[in-house]
Amino acid sequence: MLEFPGKALKVSLALMFAVVTLRSATAPYHWHDSSHFSRVIVNATGGIESRPREWFAQDKLVTDFRIVDVNPTNTVAAEQKYAATRNYLDSLGLSVGTYVSGMSVIPQAKEAYWPWAVVPIEWVPATSKYSGTWPGLPFRKLIDVSDPPTRHGLQLGIKRLWEQSPAPVRFIDNAAIHRSTGTGQPWFSYCQNIEEIRKLAESMGSLAIFNLALNVGEMSDEETTQLIHAVGSGGILLEMPWAKGIQANPAATERAKRRYRQLLDTGMGIIIAPPGRSPSPELVAWINTWRKPSDHLYFAGVFYQQPDEKLFGPQQSK
Repeated sequence: MLEFPGKALKVSLALMFAVVTLRSATAPYHWHDSSHFSRVIVNATGGIESRPREWFAQDKLVTDFRIVDVNPTNTVAAEQKYAATRNYLDSLGLSVGTYVSGMSVIPQAKEAYWPWAVVPIEWVPATSKYSGTWPGLPFRKLIDVSDPPTRHGLQLGIKRLWEQSPAPVRFIDNAAIHRSTGTGQPWFSYCQNIEEIRKLAESMGSLAIFNLALNVGEMSDEETTQLIHAVGSGGILLEMPWAKGIQANPAATERAKRRYRQLLDTGMGIIIAPPGRSPSPELVAWINTWRKPSDHLYFAGVFYQQPDEKLFGPQQSK
C-alpha cells in the first residue's frame, strides 16, 4: 500500500474556524491535460493546508486525501478537520479524491483514518471467503476475489464508505497483484473486481483509479485485454513503472514501451508513482521518448515538497 511519509503540521486557526461541512455535490473530474504540468498529488494527509498555496498553482488532481491517526470511537474532530481541508483544497480548484482498499477488510475498531480507508469486517457477510491476511497484520483479511458473493459484499461496503464522503475521484489501493510482481489471485478475477468497482464509482459520478502491483510489459495479450476492459476510461497507478531488472533488459524495456502505448491509446489514465519519492530524471527521460502530448500520463508527487519544474513541467514528447 502506498504510504508517503509526511510531517504532521498544526492546522492554522483560520482553517480551524472555516466551514466544516462538505459540499453535498462535487464537480465531476475528467483527465486533464498533462503536457504542460504532469504532477498529481498522491496520498495527501493533514498538513497539506499549511503548505504554500503557490505550490499547488498548477495542480489539478489530488488522488486521495485523509486524516491519519484517528480514534475510531470518536471521529468528530477528524471529520471537522477533513471537511475544512477538503473545502480549502476545493477552493484552490483541485479535484480531491478518497482512498479505499479494494481487496481487504478490518475490524471497525482498527480503523485509523478518516474517511475510513478499509471496509469494516462487520459490514460484509459472515459467509465471506478470504485468501489470507495482510503481512504483519493478521486482523486485516484479504478477500477471495474469485468468489462473487464475497466480492459483491466488499463492494457494498465500499459503496457505504463512498456515500459518506462525496468525491469526484476514488483511489482504490491494493487492487491487483500480477504474477510479474508476486504471488496473488487469478488475474481475471482481479479484473472482474476492478470492473465492478469502476462501474460503481461511475454510477456515483466519480472516476476510479486503481493501484496495481504490475510490470506492464510482462502482461500477456489476454491479460492486457482484460485490464483494458476492466479499467475503461478510469486509471491505474503503477509503483514499479520501470523496474531495474527491466531497465537492464532491452527486450523487456521494449515490451514495456509497447504495452504502455497500448494502454494509453485507449484513453485510460496512468500515474507513474515510485513509492515515496518524485520520479527520477532517468525515468522521465525514458517515458518522454514514447509519450504523446495527448496521453493521460502523470507523475505522482508528494504534497510536502515544492514541485520540480524539471520533472513535472513541459516535456519534449516524441
